Amino acid sequence: MRNQELPSHEVFASRLARWLGAPLNLIEELGHYLLILPLNTLLRRLDRASYWLEGTWLRAVIAHTLFPLTLIISMWLGFEATEAGASITSIATLALIPVVYGLFAAPLERLMPFSRDWLEGGNDMTVDVMMFFSNAFWNGFAKYLIQVLFLVSLVEALEPYGHELWPNELPGAMQVMLFILIKDFFRYWLHRALHENAFLWRFHATHHSVKRLYWLNGIRSHPVEVIVQAILFAAPFALLQPSAEIVMVAVFMQLSIGLFQHSNIDLKLGFWEYLFSIGDNHRYHHYPDKKIGDCNYGGEFIVWDILFGTFHKVKGERPSDNIGIGGSPNYPMTLTGLLIAPFLKNQRFDESVIPDRD
Repeated sequence: MRNQELPSHEVFASRLARWLGAPLNLIEELGHYLLILPLNTLLRRLDRASYWLEGTWLRAVIAHTLFPLTLIISMWLGFEATEAGASITSIATLALIPVVYGLFAAPLERLMPFSRDWLEGGNDMTVDVMMFFSNAFWNGFAKYLIQVLFLVSLVEALEPYGHELWPNELPGAMQVMLFILIKDFFRYWLHRALHENAFLWRFHATHHSVKRLYWLNGIRSHPVEVIVQAILFAAPFALLQPSAEIVMVAVFMQLSIGLFQHSNIDLKLGFWEYLFSIGDNHRYHHYPDKKIGDCNYGGEFIVWDILFGTFHKVKGERPSDNIGIGGSPNYPMTLTGLLIAPFLKNQRFDESVIPDRD
């Protein structure tokens, strides 16, 4: 079909793919050969130790204690970082945190994998790294939109009430967890809408396009979702008004929880999975069957799912490692493809079809 016979939005998407596709695809290829292949070669050296660890007491101890110890250490590091002058607005801080978490998580995924099929992807890590920088840009753009849409006036109007509402007298750790819990209430309803509304799902499908879960791909989001989320959260944040220190430590904690939400580390989480959105309960969320996958919406906590009836976890069952968008097993995996897919009519987003794993 000629371009003039296509709908206007598909003509634009086609042109965008031509303009952006070549340079971005080149970056992805270079990243794959310069970053991913050497990294995987290095990590494969841990495979022998991984098989040796299976069934040992050492693995059992790590599986039971890694998550709570990481939360405690992250809380401590967060407060230490703020005392040292680290700021959430610092690009260096935002860039350093994922690097540190990767050095921690990537070897553990190799040593204690939930699924060995998830140990190596194609170009997904390169795309996710590019998504990380893309999201930083779009978050900044969203702040500009907030100003343009006069939401700054709303923020200023709410700001005095926030100082009165926020319980500054509570211990710092409790303030951090309360801030995350309240923020996650809004995240829960947005995330649920992204799944249950067909139009919004087209953009959220970018996140569900992954064929494996590993420590970095929690950040994979379409720019439209990033902008909408930033704008919707502006008013609640203005009303809450916790201190900059609390927000900074909360970021550390959110990244720590998110690490275990998407990581390919096989842990024994027990009751922690009934408090936080981690491990198996989030693996169910990525099921290609929408009847199961529309569940466990919590960003950090899982308690809102339990309260509102969307929690799914089968006792005594481990989830499958077959994930993705069921109705679109060939969903684009390049950055350009992910950016334009929501605007294409011929792209199926229904998750009711479960693709067979090769």
